[in-house]
Amino acid sequence: NTTNLLHLLRCAMALPITSLPLPKATTKHLAAQNITFLSDVVQTLPWLDSYSQKDVVSQLEELNLPQSHEKLLLDVLTTNINCPSFLSSKDVKESVLKSSLITFSSHLDALLCGGIFPGEIIEFVGEPGSGTTQLCSQLAVDCTIPKIFGGRNCKTLIVDCNGDTCEARLNQMADATLSHLKLIASSSEERDVVSRLTVKEMLSNISTVRCTDYSQLLALINNISEECNYGAVIVDALATHFRHEFDDMRQRTNILAELSNKLHRLCIRHNVTLVIVNQVRMDGEGNVQPCLGESWSHTAHRRVFLRKVAGDVYSATVMKGEKSGETANFRISSRGIRDCPS
Repeated sequence: NTTNLLHLLRCAMALPITSLPLPKATTKHLAAQNITFLSDVVQTLPWLDSYSQKDVVSQLEELNLPQSHEKLLLDVLTTNINCPSFLSSKDVKESVLKSSLITFSSHLDALLCGGIFPGEIIEFVGEPGSGTTQLCSQLAVDCTIPKIFGGRNCKTLIVDCNGDTCEARLNQMADATLSHLKLIASSSEERDVVSRLTVKEMLSNISTVRCTDYSQLLALINNISEECNYGAVIVDALATHFRHEFDDMRQRTNILAELSNKLHRLCIRHNVTLVIVNQVRMDGEGNVQPCLGESWSHTAHRRVFLRKVAGDVYSATVMKGEKSGETANFRISSRGIRDCPS
């Protein structure tokens, strides 16, 4: 089905080889050829006109793997990621766009190719005051929009690492969203649904958990990986517990690699939308860079840099993924994330 293909295109490419159930001999052979992620094996891009198992096979043949290793890896690709035999790009686009999570800014949604998708890990990077937490709050509220209005109508978990999540702000955004739905309701069915919807009901689908150290974060991800009833998980801000709690950087790298594997498994197993907030640092040349280093940069399928422009205007620039290098402006108002006045 189209969900399985979405998994392949948006999740598999950044999935570490070590997270797959492969024998050590196979992963060792792949590592010797600098193959660390599935993107090194299957060089596909989103929205191919067609995709088939033959394409995977041809890529594997180019690796010159021993036949036993090649068969094992092919089995893992087609079984664990459920690669379908064929789907057209039109089928994929229609399915993905129907289930995408919007931001309430048409310019930002366009930059994100229609929104944020199930089975995807997206990372928003920014310094304090860049709008990351505000955007997370808006996304959490947007998850509660009924399906009849094109929403996801799912539960959301906010993992608060900074203590920045504000219940009053969530309430304010939910109230504004409900008012908007009442305004656009046109059919009798839509009016009936929105007349029964309340801010309290919307907020009941948003859970917030405070994590005060990295061990709590790892334990939480472990728990929800086993049994997850959330459509979206938001971690704000993951870097908090990894910037200053480690004297041994090798230990930090190993724990981050373990966390990355767990996050990918969570997305693939439960088709969860995972939103991560990362902080920034200054490199040796005075440039602003995302925290957590090069190896962590492979975790998210897309990475977007946020910054404040002036007043209530903010900008988003894609650092990794489709439309890399492109920028869109948006506004943070009392009602939430919105378009800038034209």
